Amino acid sequence: MRYLSYIKTNLLMKRLFKYFLFLVLIPVCGYSQIVDKSLDNIDLNKEYFYLDPLVFNSKDSTNARLDLYIELPLEYIQFKRNQATQNYDAFIDYFITIKNSRDKVVYDNIYSETMSNTESEQKKITEKTVYAIKQFYLLPDNYKLTFTLKDKNNLKEYSKNYSINVKDFNRKKIDFSDIMLVSNYSEDKDGRKEISPLVNRNVGNLKDFYLFFEVYNNTDSTMESEYNYKLIDEKNKTILEGTYNYYLDSGVNKKIEKISTNQMIIGNYKFEITNKKSSDIVVSKDLIYRWDFLPVNLKNLDLAVSQLMYIATSDELKNIKKAKTQEEKQRRFLKFWKSKDPTPNTPKNELMIEYYNRIKIANDRYSHYVEGWKTDMGMVYIIYGNPSNIDRHPFESDSKPYEIWEYYDLRKRFVFVDDSGFGDYRLTTPIWDDRTKMNY
Repeated sequence: MRYLSYIKTNLLMKRLFKYFLFLVLIPVCGYSQIVDKSLDNIDLNKEYFYLDPLVFNSKDSTNARLDLYIELPLEYIQFKRNQATQNYDAFIDYFITIKNSRDKVVYDNIYSETMSNTESEQKKITEKTVYAIKQFYLLPDNYKLTFTLKDKNNLKEYSKNYSINVKDFNRKKIDFSDIMLVSNYSEDKDGRKEISPLVNRNVGNLKDFYLFFEVYNNTDSTMESEYNYKLIDEKNKTILEGTYNYYLDSGVNKKIEKISTNQMIIGNYKFEITNKKSSDIVVSKDLIYRWDFLPVNLKNLDLAVSQLMYIATSDELKNIKKAKTQEEKQRRFLKFWKSKDPTPNTPKNELMIEYYNRIKIANDRYSHYVEGWKTDMGMVYIIYGNPSNIDRHPFESDSKPYEIWEYYDLRKRFVFVDDSGFGDYRLTTPIWDDRTKMNY
């Protein structure tokens, strides 16, 4: 007989949250893939950098302005110990080349950066990202931008190509810039606006995100215009739609629009704004909804849901499992974890990451003919984490193999006995609380 027991959610969250207090949370996320797959020694599942090229009208009546936003996750950059300073140093070059439609190079430059971390900073390298922005003034045309990152410590290069359309913003009475995705938006008492660009285009883990764009009225008078908008998924299904009514002053009109992610699930999306009268698309933006460092393979969503048994109540589990479609089940699964997120305004859900990391470790440590997360040792580890002390007795002449796990800060002690002799350690006393169930 096996006892699989539930522990109160708030106790588990308290234990896990102690771990989060030591984290410095910096968004690191992404979704695009390396274009040049012929490069050697490249892990195509890694994102070495993110770029978001955005085109705006400029004060120059001839050229447009290309703002190139760059995000570099430092976890994939090689840092080497500097024996003189005892710091960890990295050296990178990045190359930007822009060619016009006639394949003529209109811009070609190299930028060099040096980064240095202390030993404590280096331990948190997976949480660090650096940002940069470069501006270019270009004539209307179709361009190809090539961005190459060179890590000078390991001599590896990573490259991506981007197609960029620079239009003539003065040709129409009203025109739109590209859309910038924004993770945070605020305005102070003096009306100054502050925005945080979302370079990797991943809106996962955000309850809301923002769209920033400019609308150009090239006439001398105020104009009233109506536009429809919609958010569509990769199956071309409309997730969200509505109407924007704008009174556009002559010149530049800056717009911020708020979008909710409540109806989004894991996948790719497109946001479109169309002219209500003509139905022409005036601007669109590709984006993605994915959780950073998602520690569970959502192709096996049913398994991920089953593994909630140590943190979800029976009612919460039933609510997720009774969903009629996989899409609805995924939506309820994500909603559950959003409700448990200790830092809901950041792109990471630390509790979810730690929980599924513990399940992975439990599988690595305690699996035999049963998956590790289903074993008694796996259950205790997932709920409480690493014990303060383990007293092992694998070979005793007068008893079966047993282990004693102690958690000093919780004043808890668990005894496991291997009755079978095949490493199947089971609790001598089950864990009980007001939701305990016995499974045979």
